[in-house]
Amino acid sequence: MKNNKMLSLNIQMFAESETVTQTGDKTEVAGTIPVVKNENAEAKTFTQEEVNAMLAKEKNKMPNKEELKAFNDWKESQKTEAEKNKEILEENSKLKYQLNVYENLNKIENAGVDKKFAKFILSEISGKEGEIEDLVEDYIKINPQFLTSKEEPKKSTGFSQNNTSQIKSEEQAYLDKKYAKNPYYKQK
Repeated sequence: MKNNKMLSLNIQMFAESETVTQTGDKTEVAGTIPVVKNENAEAKTFTQEEVNAMLAKEKNKMPNKEELKAFNDWKESQKTEAEKNKEILEENSKLKYQLNVYENLNKIENAGVDKKFAKFILSEISGKEGEIEDLVEDYIKINPQFLTSKEEPKKSTGFSQNNTSQIKSEEQAYLDKKYAKNPYYKQK
């Protein structure tokens, strides 16, 4: 047989002195508005027109571009001279930092480091004391794999390059011999 009596719980929440009483479908917290749980409530569905109307209503509450610009102008005019100078100094320091980073990356690349590893090397040597050129030189001595290779890798065209049975025509041989010293002539 089931016991149909309602349970009453006294629970202390969040280490405060409020008491929670739970009875059936109501939960009450002493000193606050009662919370009603309705498990039988149906979900409300809206048509697209109703949703569009609600969105339009909310959009009308938002300021337009002119009002927003006027507010931002007013907000800017309320700043003191010290606040304006502080913003300018902050922007100046950001730009100086970016310039310093790009100059250091340029110095690293000029030291013969492959461009794709320049940021990595800069991050590796950034916390060390000394001139950037000396730090890069020391780092490259330890890690020469980051240098650019002198040889260009051969690019595959997808065709076999081992065909040596190709015979030049007499006309092509004549032109190759005649223009051998011409730097603009490409031999075929």
